[in-house]
Amino acid sequence: MEGESRTTAFGKANGDTSLLENAKSYESYFQIDKVLGGVRLLSVANKDPVHDEHLFIVIHQAFELWFKQMLFDMESIIKIFDSTPAREEKHMLTVTQRHLLKSASGFQSFQFRLLENKIGIREEDRIKHSNKSYIDMLETESSKETLRQSAKDKTLFSVVQAWLETIDEIDSEFWQRYVKAAEKSADKASFQGVIDKDIYESDHEKGIRRLSHKAFKGGLRISHMRDEPGYCLPYKVLSLLTDVDGLIMKWRYDHVLMVHRMIGSKTGTGGSSGYQYLQSTVSDKYRIFIDFFNMSTFLIPRRDLEAVKDTEVLKFLK
Repeated sequence: MEGESRTTAFGKANGDTSLLENAKSYESYFQIDKVLGGVRLLSVANKDPVHDEHLFIVIHQAFELWFKQMLFDMESIIKIFDSTPAREEKHMLTVTQRHLLKSASGFQSFQFRLLENKIGIREEDRIKHSNKSYIDMLETESSKETLRQSAKDKTLFSVVQAWLETIDEIDSEFWQRYVKAAEKSADKASFQGVIDKDIYESDHEKGIRRLSHKAFKGGLRISHMRDEPGYCLPYKVLSLLTDVDGLIMKWRYDHVLMVHRMIGSKTGTGGSSGYQYLQSTVSDKYRIFIDFFNMSTFLIPRRDLEAVKDTEVLKFLK
């Protein structure tokens, strides 16, 4: 409403008339003077100018703006998944139209750490620097408190998991056919880790699998039924989430190579151990939706699932 201002997780969104009246030009609307005025070269202030410092600052400030956009989109998507009516197919179009991943950097970047938490990285999976939590590396207490709270809030992973659990509730008959087909498979042993709930939950406790068994079954159903009506968009959502995970890991790896090339094994500018620390983050522990990558391991040919169904029909007819 006009004249109303509201505060979000990303700052104050002011809707008063004075602001609208002032936004009459490109410069005033985008507040170009504030954006460009934020480039302050310490090397110049210390009377020892370094040409590359300007590029270094501009790139990282641009990353922070992209973080802001990614957090804005992430919060919106979490709300969509967390609202039951919003899980309808028409709302899934909103999810699949968003582009979450851009360039990112910064060991001490508050927004990057907040983004990691909102996606669903767990505290126990993080690599510590000098035996310190990533939160302790931040400067202000307000940033630290926000991150502590974000670690307790719902994440993209948690709301996607809840959504997949509802998929499993739709039809238990699919899972029954899947188990029978897996037991008839020549490679039966490879399926035991998912069809045996006790084995699965044991792996889940160890961190080998992230999704709950119920959510995994929902994802497996979507993957098998992806070309059936009602499953095309859910499968696209899973594919896009897999893309996000893959692109984040690709970015982490590219960042490792860049840092190694630029500073070798020296200490990083943020006080981290540079290359060695970054290299340690390129691991499966930082892959939020790794279960989606593993899903193809447990796909069963459609003909085998149908064969089980046909056999059951024949028994019924007899």
